[in-house]
Amino acid sequence: MKIVYVYADSPEEWNCSEWRCAVPARAINRAGRHTATLLSLLEFARLSPEAEKVCAPAEVIVVQRNLIGPVLAAIQHWKARDKVIIADFDDAYDLMPASNPSYAYWVEGVKAMGTNGHMERIDPPPLTQFKWGLRLVHAATTPSKRLVGDWEAYTKMLYLPNYIDLEPYQNVALEPREGVVIGWGGSVSHLQSFTGSHVLQALQRVCRVRPQVKVMICGNDTRIFEQLPLPPAQKVLQPWVPHAAWPRVLSQFDIGLAPLDGAYDERRSWIKVLEYLVMKIPWVASEGPPYQDLREYGWLVKNTASAWERVLLDMVDHLADYKAEAAREPYLFGLAQGAEENVERIVGVYEEVGRGIMNGEL
Repeated sequence: MKIVYVYADSPEEWNCSEWRCAVPARAINRAGRHTATLLSLLEFARLSPEAEKVCAPAEVIVVQRNLIGPVLAAIQHWKARDKVIIADFDDAYDLMPASNPSYAYWVEGVKAMGTNGHMERIDPPPLTQFKWGLRLVHAATTPSKRLVGDWEAYTKMLYLPNYIDLEPYQNVALEPREGVVIGWGGSVSHLQSFTGSHVLQALQRVCRVRPQVKVMICGNDTRIFEQLPLPPAQKVLQPWVPHAAWPRVLSQFDIGLAPLDGAYDERRSWIKVLEYLVMKIPWVASEGPPYQDLREYGWLVKNTASAWERVLLDMVDHLADYKAEAAREPYLFGLAQGAEENVERIVGVYEEVGRGIMNGEL
């Protein structure tokens, strides 16, 4: 099978496209039975010579996220040429909280033009066009079971987890350090995850009674760091690093956090905890759909300050035991989610869509 992944991220925001396009493409090509090629959404939408070169021989085209404007015309162009067209998305655009920087675009239907702050209205709104796009494609894949249920009225929805490229996480050199680091890293869409889960209050209490603890916040959202009610000596801000450098930063965590809050967060994937698993990092997360399948490999808590505090204190006080546990079954489960180990599952999803077309079901 020949597959083209049409990626949406720019180099400055590269993350989702790594997980949903680049990681499966590398795994597919390494396995050797099938081939995968990456193509930018801009080239795809323009029907450029490069798009023609890679899409013409393809059997499956996976289009990431932005089913808007000229992308819809490009989808129709290649669908008319008997390509299997699959959308892929990993966010609940219709449920974004106002604290998410993408809220204005997806929910309010406006975007900034130029550098003077002028806002231009998008007509029809992005969500409307996104729904049109789902009706155009043969099917859509997502790493959230909740998103599958949300959008199945628009197209055939298929659950396809985020599998991990294990190689960057292997043999990361651990640097000696003092104290205990409780860490989290993520994009600018997680402020409500912290403010609504009550983990901030718990971290304040933990750090007050365990002065050896530091909290590390990684990424470009300084709002989370600024709202941490901790003395300067007990909180660390790690700016965004390229994806290749992330495992080295992650290796500094002794305990990993994965807070969630609200309907938008209920539709996230398991990425954060999966990374903790393959790095043998003990973790604690909010109860909810994203991490439910990983319950036996870590610790899920209700979103109360006392619940977070109780588990975090026990982890700090018995860290060696928790780390030893994380290096056993949780680590092995994480390894089993490697992208190369799951190439046939990935391709099998695309083959299922192809069979549905052949049988007249799609």
